[in-house]
Amino acid sequence: MRPIGAIVVAALCMFVPVTSFAADTFDITVTADKTKANGSPWDGVPGLGNSKANLNAAPDIAVCLVRANAKPDCKWKPDGKRLFSLCQNAWTCKFGGVALSPLPIGIVLIDIDVRNHDIIDTLILTDKVDEAANREIADSMRAAMTMLTPNRSEDAKEHIVRNTKVIPLADCSGGKPCRLTQSQLTLARGR
Repeated sequence: MRPIGAIVVAALCMFVPVTSFAADTFDITVTADKTKANGSPWDGVPGLGNSKANLNAAPDIAVCLVRANAKPDCKWKPDGKRLFSLCQNAWTCKFGGVALSPLPIGIVLIDIDVRNHDIIDTLILTDKVDEAANREIADSMRAAMTMLTPNRSEDAKEHIVRNTKVIPLADCSGGKPCRLTQSQLTLARGR
């Protein structure tokens, strides 16, 4: 009877799709531009730019994943009431083993600040053209930005969402960088 049981289990395994956990995860590398689009530094005193007097000018990058009708899932290090980047004061930060399914998924890249986080960039990663799903993610991104940047005006949030790039996952995966507005994003399959 044991050989029959083994045959049944083997036969069932043939019909159950086997997916690797790593196949659904990516290492996300974000490289922020040296200044914001308006020329001011990410952190520090705006009038000093990236001078030696502004020692803390590099951003504290975090990645926030936005799924439909859910709170943002941010990759950062909480310490009491404070939030810290995995890469404090760095132009480039790598976030390992990030699950990006199901698609489409919104991504909000932020510079962590004490009072009001700066938005570095936003994008929607997708696997197909699905306008309804993309609109649902865009609505969820508006809600996420309300949580992440409560002092930003509704017009500013709407402008950011309206200008969010919709990018096929295949265009950014495989280690080739995707240029955004104030940064670039690189995705590599998780290990």
